[in-house]
Amino acid sequence: MLYKGLWKKWTKKYCMLSTLDYSKLKMNKSTAKSLSRVKYLERPFAYEFYHQLRKLMDDGEVDFGGPIIQAEVDKRYQHCFENGKIPDFIIHIPNNTNRNLAVIEFKLASNPNSIEEDFKKLVEFKQRLDYEYLVQVVIGDSSSLDRARERIERLATNNGERIIIIKFNVETWTTEEWEIKYDCNVA
Repeated sequence: MLYKGLWKKWTKKYCMLSTLDYSKLKMNKSTAKSLSRVKYLERPFAYEFYHQLRKLMDDGEVDFGGPIIQAEVDKRYQHCFENGKIPDFIIHIPNNTNRNLAVIEFKLASNPNSIEEDFKKLVEFKQRLDYEYLVQVVIGDSSSLDRARERIERLATNNGERIIIIKFNVETWTTEEWEIKYDCNVA
């Protein structure tokens, strides 16, 4: 569904955060630089996704046939959701209810319990606004992605809405894609 070459164009420098420990900076500069783990957060990945997809769309390498990508659209202003459902991205044609292509959520694998909340949001967008594709991007290292996949597979149902899961491995800078079905009323 999503342009597979998109993920290959990402560079770590836009997603990887500084590892300086400012609490130790005054004591010893070498200690401040020696944090054991590289730090990633959801927002930089989402912003890089938006940037790379927009570049591909603007260059004509990706054409959804009219739909555009928009970030964090709060649908309350359209009276779609009373309690505010704000997906990370929607791919649609504004003011055209017949071309709601995709709703996309990003989540860190280290936060697997919140993935179910994203699933509920994705399904609600499908059921209320008829989005064709529901996509959950999960970001993490191999072990956190394995734990997240186990959690996701426990949430899967035999019936329900199809959700495309994209695992983004920060160690290998590769993606893997699979699908589940999810029913909010069963899980």
